[in-house]
Amino acid sequence: MYGAKATSAIFNTVARQGVLTKQLTAPKSTAFLSQIPARHVSGKISYTTTSRSTQFSQKSAQHNQEQQTLDDNSHASLHPSLRTGPWTTVGSHAGKTLLDPAQIDVRILQAAKEKNSRAVISTFVQGRSSGDLALSTQTYEAVIEAYGKLRKHNQPLTPMMEAYKHMVASGVRPSSQTYALLIRSLCTRDSEVQRTMGMLRRQVARTGNAVDSLVDLENEKNMEQALALFEQAVNEKCTQDFDVDLYNRMLQNLSFKGNTESGIYILQQLEGAGHAKPNGVTFATLLAMFGVAGDLPAVRECFMEYISLKNKLPSHDPAYVYNALVSAYVDAGDLDGALNIVQNVMIRDKVNVSILPYNKIFRRACYDGKMDVAESLLQKLESDPSLPKPNGSTYAAILSAYIRANDLESASKIYERLLKQDISKEYGHMADYAYACTSNNLPDVALKVIQDMVQGGLKLDATLGEKVVETFISNGKINEAIQSYHTVMDLYARDHFVDKNSSLSVFGLDFTARCNDLSQALDVLEILRKYSIGPNPVVSDALLNMYKETKANPDQWDQISKRLSKMTFSVLYDAVFRRQSVPEEFCKTSLELLNDMHAVGILPTPSLYIRVLTRMKKYGAATEYEARWKEEFAPHLNASDNSPQPAESQISSSQDTPETASVSANSPPRMTVESDMLSGKALAKTLEGDYEKAINILKHDIINNGSIPTPDAIRDMIQGCTKAGRLDVVSEIYDTAIGSIKRLEKHNKQRALSTIYNAMLIAHARLSGLESAKVFYDEIRRIGAFPTGDAYGTLLQHSPHTDNEDCTEALAIYDEAKKNKVAPSVFFYNVIISKLAKARRLDDVLKMFEEMRQVGISPNSVTYSTVISAALRCGQDELAVQYFKEMSASPRYRPRPGPYASLIQFYAQQKPDKEKAFHYYHLAKQHKLKLPDHTEMMLKENIEQQQ
Repeated sequence: MYGAKATSAIFNTVARQGVLTKQLTAPKSTAFLSQIPARHVSGKISYTTTSRSTQFSQKSAQHNQEQQTLDDNSHASLHPSLRTGPWTTVGSHAGKTLLDPAQIDVRILQAAKEKNSRAVISTFVQGRSSGDLALSTQTYEAVIEAYGKLRKHNQPLTPMMEAYKHMVASGVRPSSQTYALLIRSLCTRDSEVQRTMGMLRRQVARTGNAVDSLVDLENEKNMEQALALFEQAVNEKCTQDFDVDLYNRMLQNLSFKGNTESGIYILQQLEGAGHAKPNGVTFATLLAMFGVAGDLPAVRECFMEYISLKNKLPSHDPAYVYNALVSAYVDAGDLDGALNIVQNVMIRDKVNVSILPYNKIFRRACYDGKMDVAESLLQKLESDPSLPKPNGSTYAAILSAYIRANDLESASKIYERLLKQDISKEYGHMADYAYACTSNNLPDVALKVIQDMVQGGLKLDATLGEKVVETFISNGKINEAIQSYHTVMDLYARDHFVDKNSSLSVFGLDFTARCNDLSQALDVLEILRKYSIGPNPVVSDALLNMYKETKANPDQWDQISKRLSKMTFSVLYDAVFRRQSVPEEFCKTSLELLNDMHAVGILPTPSLYIRVLTRMKKYGAATEYEARWKEEFAPHLNASDNSPQPAESQISSSQDTPETASVSANSPPRMTVESDMLSGKALAKTLEGDYEKAINILKHDIINNGSIPTPDAIRDMIQGCTKAGRLDVVSEIYDTAIGSIKRLEKHNKQRALSTIYNAMLIAHARLSGLESAKVFYDEIRRIGAFPTGDAYGTLLQHSPHTDNEDCTEALAIYDEAKKNKVAPSVFFYNVIISKLAKARRLDDVLKMFEEMRQVGISPNSVTYSTVISAALRCGQDELAVQYFKEMSASPRYRPRPGPYASLIQFYAQQKPDKEKAFHYYHLAKQHKLKLPDHTEMMLKENIEQQQ
């Protein structure tokens, strides 16, 4: 056959030698909790406050991915309620008997027979961990096949290939079926990689943003592994199960890069196989391969052989081969030859001509900048009824060409013609046009484009939406920017879950902080509030300062007061709750806002009364503030009591029956002002320790009446019980409320579940252990969210105590949170800094401390105490004193014993200095701080020794 002269070189190709000896590369796992197995629950467990021991061993990346494969496919059966008993684990053997190695083979084959791929893998992983594992070839094939079935789209094949390596290392010879399974999977994965890399490169070209995963994808080398396995199978004469589809798939993947040498080798093996013969697809893939290689003589020779064998090949559509011939000419750069095929050869041979080969010609002509050829051909297709009609891909290719030439006038004309076609597969080209419009300061046009995209069935990318809004901002059109941000958020939310960690949400908060006008800042925050997103501490502080400045200017206040609404004050109170402030500041600001509501004639809601009063109680604020709040709110509560109530609210809890409860359960779910207020009452009862009453309010007064408790109140109730060490009450609150919460509509449900799951994760990490916390980590990930900064911090804080010098876990959590754009918190940074401090990594402590301030999070007394302690551990007392002074000068400083005790101990023992030790001792006493007994004892002993 053609190209035979090159065959001798094929057998000595270095590229195929020793591929299997190379270590397989897989992307690093970022899932901190992937090392804790998923829990399957049945039966009952008793709740205690004793922390369970969980072993965090340093496992291989391959094991992590195996576990992730199992976890990713187990969510459907995972029940979050921990009222059920011990759950089996995979990869962890604490507290259970390992299987006898002799049983592993039988169990795997039985699971394979039952088509239970998860059981196949879990048994294999457990058996491999137990030591010597003696499996048959058939059993290893079942394992490899199970990995293939459970692998998700775009997941690397690392676990499957590790199973194969284990097979070879155990001395088990692969069969033809084993090789076929592996080669097919590698070809499938290589196709995914090629498509993904193409998409990412276009994305980089479009946005200018680098993509880290490109290198990882390139390093997978799936086709190199497939070729090595193929050659090994040939040498071992194990190709009986290689059908023509397998050969074709290898040829198709080799065609991506025009690898003709390896392609000819594969073809020779196919021609020599007694059980498989070339078909139409074989010739099409060969034509594509020679075309990419630019070898037109081989293309022509291959096509002529196809013509001679066409009638002897299995039934097929000749158009598939002819289209491949056109593509080959196009890839080789011969557009005239390609046009001759579609306009003459295919007509002569009576082969159906579709738009597909024409589009291949269009793309190449546009890529080469031959717009005259493209326009002339387009006009012919549009005007000649005998020719195929252009489709979306036709116009999209021309659109991108005009964009590259920066000819937006011609691009806009083509774009209007494109909109008359199906655009559901033209995201990249339309995004190119939108980006081109922003680059040319045409944000209005860009906004229309993204609206057209969503209307046409495409999903909006957050980066593109941000770019459109940013262009309005850059042009000084702030009001238009706010309107466009509203539009972009609505379009994005149609297909995405929006929470505070979403890129567009973070962008909106940054936008708010850049507003110089209070009205504009409020407009942006009111948009975010629609998605239950409130201001972060930095934005809250900026907003309230802006509000204060506006009130100080009579003219500005007169203007702004006309646009104030209930929503406005709701946003402002959100800021009061979220700003980092001392209790007195919170109370004063809350009362001031209430007075302003009175002044502009806005009636506050009862839920606000409960919410602020509960926070005052939580802070332990002075009774005078509580009394003032109750007094000033009293008229509004009386008005609320006299207002008409919904019919269902008039039914007392004692009147509930199974029938009425059933009707309520099937009614449309609601969160009303009344349910909000009742949720606040339930929270207040929880904080008072009256748990039975709190749960009765949830169950009888809210849920059984067809309403839904406020998710934030449920979160705060869980947090209150967590602080009290009552995991039993935490679980009862969760079980009472979760069914109701799950009846919310899609996006509100996702936000509510994320809020509650995070609270449950923290509760279980603190009171039960990381294994039960893992259940809620999985639930958070299942709904497409990530743990909050506080949740990540809690996971790390309660991880098993390891060597203080090892910060691996701390940095792994930090990296995962940062990668997933999780909004950090003071607590999160405090835990990370504490871990680094214990490891005496002072430079990293200071870097983290500085980063904390750069992202707008103010360090608190705990943060400063940890940094001071870290500096003293490393003998840097001057640095410690510097941070002590900075801490003391902070306007929100609340003295704590820790920093004083650390400095006293340092100057009493490590660097004896009686004067300095007593200086910090007296400062502590001035603040009426109770120092640890051992600190005072140490100071006393040091004085006696010096005397």
